[in-house]
Amino acid sequence: MDVGDTVGIVATCLGILAVMGTGLVWLIRNVVRDEIKKATMPIQPGYRNGGESLADLAQKVDRLIARMENTQ
Repeated sequence: MDVGDTVGIVATCLGILAVMGTGLVWLIRNVVRDEIKKATMPIQPGYRNGGESLADLAQKVDRLIARMENTQ
């Protein structure tokens, strides 16, 4: 095996890694992003879930804490 064969093998391996990396980037951008959107839909604001949002939950928790502090 000479230098040309070694360079060819290394170049082939790097090419395969580049294709796999591109596929991984596509997977993250498309598939994972859609899964995150579906998983977080109940906490998105606006019309998507009847007006309830994560900010609404934070306000309710703050009111609950204030109410519990007043009762002690």
